This record gives sequence, structure tokens and C-alpha cells, in this order.
Amino acid sequence: MQRYSSSDDNAALDDRTVAIPLRSKRTGRMQRKEATRQRRREAAAGLDQLPAELILEVLKLSRPSDVFSFSHVDRRFHELVRRNANIIGAAMIQQRYGILAKCFPLPKMLAEVDPAIQPLLTDPRRQQLLDIHKKPYQHVHPPNPHLTCTCVTCMLTWNNLGLVLDFAHWQPYLDHGEPIPTLPRGETTQWNTDLVTRNARIVRMALANPLWHARILETHLESTIRSIRRHRNNKGNRRTHVDMLDDEAATGTDDFLAKHGPLGIEFPYHRDEYYMLEAYLPNRWWRSHERNWVYIIEGYHERDLALIMHLANR
Repeated sequence: MQRYSSSDDNAALDDRTVAIPLRSKRTGRMQRKEATRQRRREAAAGLDQLPAELILEVLKLSRPSDVFSFSHVDRRFHELVRRNANIIGAAMIQQRYGILAKCFPLPKMLAEVDPAIQPLLTDPRRQQLLDIHKKPYQHVHPPNPHLTCTCVTCMLTWNNLGLVLDFAHWQPYLDHGEPIPTLPRGETTQWNTDLVTRNARIVRMALANPLWHARILETHLESTIRSIRRHRNNKGNRRTHVDMLDDEAATGTDDFLAKHGPLGIEFPYHRDEYYMLEAYLPNRWWRSHERNWVYIIEGYHERDLALIMHLANR
């Protein structure tokens, strides 16, 4: 009979098992998030060595969405962006969104209006007459008449800003050909109330912060680029399309919108119109003999206020 030595027993009992690597979707997401956090920490450590003036110059050349992401890195960067939001936002609009800023100006704050005219704007009877610009829209939240000017021009500019945020929300549906949910006639739903309320909150922030205005313009530029590509790829759509090259879209600026193209001034009164909407660019008209766009909203706010004052003194 063969005998085994004690050394053979120890060898037989030697534990050579290893830990089974975890391979789950949840673990993968956690690892990716941690890797992203680590990259941000490393980037922040490098940026911390730079003077604030140099960081600001870099931020002015960035996209608004990137600046907001940057502000979430740590408290120092958040405070830097908060204190300089007006400078950063104004520079971005000038460099990236000069055309869109003319198409989508901000409504005036009520506090900016002549104190003698303010009671005329907030008069309940006048507000009742403005229902034509407010109640029919399920996709745009009406403005607060005690916060913003409600002359016709400012009402239209408010509606335009709320509209482009709503249009951006439904881009994934339009890209994939999914129907946009409809609302019961004359009724609303909680999801729609939450959506238009959120959009109105963003517009109100833009009234006091050019960086938020730049973010809205960035959002609409992205929506416009996606919409142009959708309609261009639709072989059944034989309308004249906006002339846009992929290289132009990649720049992140609205320069390509300066070229001659179809008008986009008709306000979409219902979400059903989003399906055929290619480039909503209100407040401009093509001047054929000069071969350029004319932005027609300039001075309209002052004319509206003068008319309101004239009617009140009759």
C-alpha cells in the first residue's frame, strides 16, 4: 500500500482559489462613474494652478453646457462661474450665437419699463385681452405680468424662448419617429405642467443671467442642426432645406444660418407642427436686393409702449 507523507497532505490542502471578478452592469456603471470622477479630480488639480483670469478666457471660448459642467467640479469653480456669468455669457453669445440672439432676444423686465407705464401693463383688463397670446398654448407657460413686460413684442419673445426649450425636449421622439404624446382637448396633464413650468423657470433665469440665455441658444442650435439633418435625409421631403455642411455644424456656432434659405418665422401653435419644423428662426426677413437678413424686431418694444401710452391718454 502506498503511503502519503505529511508534506503531500499539506500540498493537497493548499488553497489556490482566487476571487471571481464581478462583471455586472451595475458594477460597470459604478466603475465608469468613478473613472469619470477621477478624471475630473485630476483635471481640477491641474486647473487649480492656473490664475482665474486665464480660466475665464478659456471658459469664454467653451460651450455653455461645458461651462455649467465645469461649475459642478468644486466650490471654487462654481463660485468663479457664478461671479462672472454675465461676462462669460455675453462673450459666448457674441462669438457663437450672434444670429440666434437676434432671432430670440429676451423680453424686458417690468422694472425696466417707465414707472408711469407699468400700471397700464399690469392692469387686469389689459391682461384679459392678452389671453390670445397665452391660453391657447399648451406647450408654453404664460409669463408673470408682474415680472416681465407684457407688451405684444415681449409676449412674443417670451413665447419663443419657451417654445425652443419645448422643441428641444421632443428631439429624441422626432429623431426616432415616435409620436409626441397628445393632450386631451382643453385639458392638461401633470407631465405637461411640469415640463412647461420647468421651461419657464429656465427662461426666467435667462432674464437675469446671460449664461442661461446662451444655454437656451445653444439648445436651439442643437435642435436646429438635428432637425435640418432629419429633413435633409427624408427623400420624400422636396422642400428647400437650410444649407448646412457637417463641418459647419461641428463648429458649434450659428454662422451657417447667415446663408440664404427658407424663412422660419411661423410660430408653431401646436406640437403637431414640430414634425415638419426644420429651422424656427423668427424676427428676420431676407432682403433680396442686398442679399442679407434683416432683423425686424428692433425698436418694436418701444413702439408698443408708446402705443399703450397713447391709448391710455385718449
